[in-house]
Amino acid sequence: MLDGLRIMSKNILGRTILAAFAALIVVGFGFFGIRDVFTNFRADQLATIGDTTIGVVQYRSEYQSELQRLQRQARRAVTNEEAKAIGLDRQVLARLLTSAALDQDAARLGLSLSDADVAKSIKAEKMFAGADGKFDQARFDMILRDNGLNETTYLREERANSVRQEIASAIIGAYKIPQLMLEAINRFNTETRKADYFVLPAPDASALPAPTDEAVTAFYEQRKDGYRKPEYRKVTVLVVSPEALAKSATVSDEAAKAAYDRDLTQKYGTPEKRVLSQLTFQSKEAADKARARMDNGVLFKTVSEEKDSGGVFADLGEVAKAGVFDTAVAEAAFKPTEPEVVGPFQGKFGFVIVKVAKIIPGTTQSFASVKDQIKTEIAKTQVKGDLQTKHDKIEDLRSQGKTLAQAAQDVGLSVDTLVTDASGANKDGAPVGATPELVKAIFASDIGVDNDSVSRKDGGFAWFEIAAIDPSRQQPLDEVKAQVAEALKTSEAQKALAAKANELVKKIEGGADIADLARANDAKLKQATNVRRAGGEGLSEAAVAQIFALPLGASGVALADKGGRYVLKVTDSTVPPLDPKDPNLARALPQLEGAMADELLVQYVGGLETQLGVKINQTSLRSALGSEQ
Repeated sequence: MLDGLRIMSKNILGRTILAAFAALIVVGFGFFGIRDVFTNFRADQLATIGDTTIGVVQYRSEYQSELQRLQRQARRAVTNEEAKAIGLDRQVLARLLTSAALDQDAARLGLSLSDADVAKSIKAEKMFAGADGKFDQARFDMILRDNGLNETTYLREERANSVRQEIASAIIGAYKIPQLMLEAINRFNTETRKADYFVLPAPDASALPAPTDEAVTAFYEQRKDGYRKPEYRKVTVLVVSPEALAKSATVSDEAAKAAYDRDLTQKYGTPEKRVLSQLTFQSKEAADKARARMDNGVLFKTVSEEKDSGGVFADLGEVAKAGVFDTAVAEAAFKPTEPEVVGPFQGKFGFVIVKVAKIIPGTTQSFASVKDQIKTEIAKTQVKGDLQTKHDKIEDLRSQGKTLAQAAQDVGLSVDTLVTDASGANKDGAPVGATPELVKAIFASDIGVDNDSVSRKDGGFAWFEIAAIDPSRQQPLDEVKAQVAEALKTSEAQKALAAKANELVKKIEGGADIADLARANDAKLKQATNVRRAGGEGLSEAAVAQIFALPLGASGVALADKGGRYVLKVTDSTVPPLDPKDPNLARALPQLEGAMADELLVQYVGGLETQLGVKINQTSLRSALGSEQ
């Protein structure tokens, strides 16, 4: 037939017949719905960047690979919803776009990698090594086959990855943190400031006159959302937990006493501690000479400070016997019943003289005081195996149509009735004792719904039935008028205090002495020293932030605890010189350089994507993961 078509195409009549035949085929496709093949040919395209198209199949394959890797790390099944919540779908698309952008950049720069270099890189991969540590072709083939790859595809992708890495290395390979940035980091981490300040106490709003009805109404209208009653739900809750089951378990006094004796030193007592310091000598003669001087009235401290005594001083501080590294020192130091100097004696590193400066006796909780606690802990351990059994029994009873109360009675437990809002608090604002997971499940359900059990962190389970829902509602002004009036008075008092504090700052900036202003306002002037950005003794977070926000010598206002106001003036600032050998800086520098280098690469790729142009088919993106929302 093909030969006939070729013959027909060699003359005008034949070409006319073929054209008519093709037209009939096109019309037929249109009538029978094949037209979609042509009009929707881009439906399988998820995104384009420059000349590169990312298809739905490619994206879905990459996403599934990443999802499986995530599941292996989590050691459990991870749902699409969970993966999307942490942005896995966006991360996969971003990586595909980045790879496509770098590939086109490599083509523009004429970069490539030889077959020999690609082969060398693959042979160096440890996962392809055999028992002898060398590249194993059979293992290589097996790994590719298990991952649904062939050698051609893998070599192509490996070549592309290597070129991308070369581009990245060229961009960030020699990146170093600028000196100016290091100095800024040093200033942020080590700067200390001093400030003079006094505190204006919170105002007494009760002394203010009652506000007018018009003022109360205006205040309420501006803050209506603050006077809404949250939605409350009344629920019946059945909890099966180690603690709940332990109530019915029996533990003998003998078992509790055995556990007490076993764990006495670790859990029910604190060991005796002593404040120790020591001198270590290389020779017994030097140690004896030092001890003789102490016996003649020379203080241990004096001998320890003399460089020619031959002793090496060490302050051990307040330690328990088990915390002393040298067992000989521990034995000698914990023998005396009163503080004294002990030694010399042979230690691990020489001849030692120890000063016992203070003895802190150990404490022990009596068995009677902790007996009930121990029994509860033992009971919880005993009933852990019963949790799943109880769970299954309750599920069976519920499947038979029994209520939670009936199921609880059948298994020897009881239910609780709670009224809670979405934060887990009752109408008085007190916590109801439900776990966050249970509260979340309660507000995701409805009346009459047969709810699944909710797992607890202690290994137990909780069930619930919603009995009633009290919807959220706006409280009318008449209902909260007294509350609004008090809030308005407090607001006005706070405004007056803030204005007063700001006026005092203006006076300080005008040359007034902050000490005089403190006395005039019956306040005590204080000085904050060694204030760091992490905090300052006696200062609120707001005050510390203000001290570092102000320039040296400037004054300002900050919110104090309980509604007061700080009036403060920054008097000094000290920044230690940058020490390149600082161990803290040395530990942080590699991470900081890595983060900055990554940001540099992100900026480069972002520029490429802007130049090339990125388009994303949102419909295909949603459908690729089985979501149309």
